[in-house]
Amino acid sequence: MCSILRTVLCAGSVLLLALLLLAGLGFLDRLAVPPKPDLPATLNWGSSATGGGDSEAVKPMKVSVSDTDLNSLKSRLRAFKFVEPLENSAFEYGFNGRFMQQVVTYWLEKYDWRQWEKKINSFENYLTRIEGLQVHFMHVKPKKAKKRAPLLLLHGWPGSVIEFHKLLPLLTTPDSDGFAFEVVAASLPGFAWSEAPKKRGFDPSAAARVMDKLMGRLGFHKYYVHGGDWGSIIGHVMAIEFQERLLGFHTSMPMQSFRHPSILLQMVAGSFLPAGVLFDKRDCDKIYPFFGKLGDLMRESGYFHLQATRPDSVGHALSDSPVGLAAYILEKFSVWTNLQNRFSKDGNLVGPKAAFTLDELLTNVMIYWTTGSITSSMRFYKEDLSIEASSNYASIPSQVPYGVASFPHELIRVPEDYVRKTHPNLLLYTDFDDRGGHFAALELPELVAKEIRKFVHLAEAFHSAAAKRGRKSEL
Repeated sequence: MCSILRTVLCAGSVLLLALLLLAGLGFLDRLAVPPKPDLPATLNWGSSATGGGDSEAVKPMKVSVSDTDLNSLKSRLRAFKFVEPLENSAFEYGFNGRFMQQVVTYWLEKYDWRQWEKKINSFENYLTRIEGLQVHFMHVKPKKAKKRAPLLLLHGWPGSVIEFHKLLPLLTTPDSDGFAFEVVAASLPGFAWSEAPKKRGFDPSAAARVMDKLMGRLGFHKYYVHGGDWGSIIGHVMAIEFQERLLGFHTSMPMQSFRHPSILLQMVAGSFLPAGVLFDKRDCDKIYPFFGKLGDLMRESGYFHLQATRPDSVGHALSDSPVGLAAYILEKFSVWTNLQNRFSKDGNLVGPKAAFTLDELLTNVMIYWTTGSITSSMRFYKEDLSIEASSNYASIPSQVPYGVASFPHELIRVPEDYVRKTHPNLLLYTDFDDRGGHFAALELPELVAKEIRKFVHLAEAFHSAAAKRGRKSEL
């Protein structure tokens, strides 16, 4: 009995010590907030030879790929060199060679780019010059809405604005109260039809400033933002740099800072303590098994190191081979949608478990191919890693209303308490248990649209309450 009591007391002492240590580190967290970085000094990212700067003109554009370019693509597809996969390797070594044969056959014989070109052009597309770069965006206005809110949609890599093709009509259709969004879906500079920077240093903070200028140019001096992947990181910067203009920011991939001393210790300590001591069951599933999650992240981040160090080297290969480009991009849409897809011979890119249609996926590849933007899109990683600003931004709090949709198969999931460290006005944090990965806007557009609407209604109420408090204080 004494030995049992001694064990219990010992365990209690260890737990108390751990909690006291965490409390102390929590205090140090407050001292770990870095100063806000300076925005890049460069205001002209265009070619020095052609000048640049800003132009207030907003010009309509139509996407049009020449027959010559399409015929050239088909010639390259017909010259595809088959790579024999290992037996029973599925997608564990990357894109399976045998399934690639099926994709190429479909691409040549059934896929219709002209149909998707019409789809893209069914939305209003525009170009405008900001900081020396032609910036492409879709501008979709609601019809017969009693009230509307401006919303900027930001994509990531290896995505494009095509990720939003099902989301746009859902957001711009008025609800039962007549509320709808006026949506701007922008191509990030260096992606798709947005011009690539010609100078070094175009990082997420530079992109954030360009996106804010775009919204201002369109007459939106107060607006909402939704984004995932790079769109999440850029939106996070906007929520810090342009707090007076952002009405709210919603994301499916909140940023996480490891600058706070308590976070890493809490994560590691939680591996040795019972569930519910440091995290509830819901958050435990996002972090543990800790080393298993870390292993998954290491397995899926090889692309990151390559693109953050030598983007142009891999860019030469991908820009010369449409099949290579498709393999590189589509493998991400397979595994980042659900890590278990790597054990499927077709990556679950087709069949009953497919989250997307093959046409949608090939259209995204076609956008990269026809615009020649794969290299410039990958340079974003190099610029981000070369500058300390992004890691600093992750630790800086923002008072902007914040919302999170946490999907079960997102590569990195951040517990609600951690999000609240940098976003005290976290109005909505929704956990989804069954479906949803990295490309949620394309995979589950109805669900994402519903979450954005729910968040914006909460944010509108938040601003109304703040305005009332302000009026009372003036009396």
